[in-house]
Amino acid sequence: MMRWTKADTTQYLPEKQYIDTVLIPLVSFDPSADDEMVKHAFQRELNQVFSNLIEKEYRGRIFLAPDYNYLNGSNESEVERLNRWISKFQEQPFHHVFLFTFDSKWKRYESYLNGQLLWVPGLQSGNIQSTETQSFVKEQAHQINELIQSYW
Repeated sequence: MMRWTKADTTQYLPEKQYIDTVLIPLVSFDPSADDEMVKHAFQRELNQVFSNLIEKEYRGRIFLAPDYNYLNGSNESEVERLNRWISKFQEQPFHHVFLFTFDSKWKRYESYLNGQLLWVPGLQSGNIQSTETQSFVKEQAHQINELIQSYW
């Protein structure tokens, strides 16, 4: 997986005909809700850990987009904005667009999205370094890898 960095995008451009897949992490946050901040921060970290595992598996085949950040609440208003993001990536052209999230609210709008939703029921809190969390991540990442392969 290539990341949205200068080095990786410089490498990506001349090789883009071989890199047909983009992974867009969907990251919810609400800076006004103290009771949700820790949960959202943990899920963002968890999302990064997943992305790193997938990167190791598919370096040179998948491009990791910057996080798509949105305010927690109604995802309905985000569908159009997210689809505009997706259309810009499809111009590269990426033939496969995967949207990775722990937010189950996206399932309700899945049919309106111009990409494949990869929703994982994530942990709500915990220690990102704990054995339990690492085990959960590895098992879920393995299943996500299999799902991504099924679309190729």
